[in-house]
Amino acid sequence: MGITEVLKRCDMLLGLDDSALAKVAGLPSCHMETYQAEAGLFKEGEVAENLYVLDEGKVNLTMTMVADPLQSAVVETVTKGGIFGWSALVAPHILTYSAICMGPSRVLVVKGKELRSLMDSEPFIGYEVMRGLVRVIGSRLRHTQRLCVNAGQAMIL
Repeated sequence: MGITEVLKRCDMLLGLDDSALAKVAGLPSCHMETYQAEAGLFKEGEVAENLYVLDEGKVNLTMTMVADPLQSAVVETVTKGGIFGWSALVAPHILTYSAICMGPSRVLVVKGKELRSLMDSEPFIGYEVMRGLVRVIGSRLRHTQRLCVNAGQAMIL
């Protein structure tokens, strides 16, 4: 599948038309990569350089447990069309989760710096990307809150 087709399925880019998607696909760093099961793509706390769009497979986003830094919890499982590494678009550009492939996976990778530059030079693209990004972050925040509440209730019982 081509890069533009992957971008068309991306939940963060649903507001972009074909012309705008072609500009994103045309960024010099925009390319596909494949990973094996259990491959770690990045770690929580690292500097975020790339945005990822999942084309095939599943990727778990994990967060270190405060009570036990040697343990991590799965906060979200990204599926086809989902994004991760969004911190590459938002200052201070520090990753909030770690990303681990749950099986063989294929992802589209784009340098955050290039996409941010395109967003700055093309306000429509910038607006739609940020609008989509807010949707994704909001959904993940609600999901994380539910996980925390459910974990808290389990400890009370």
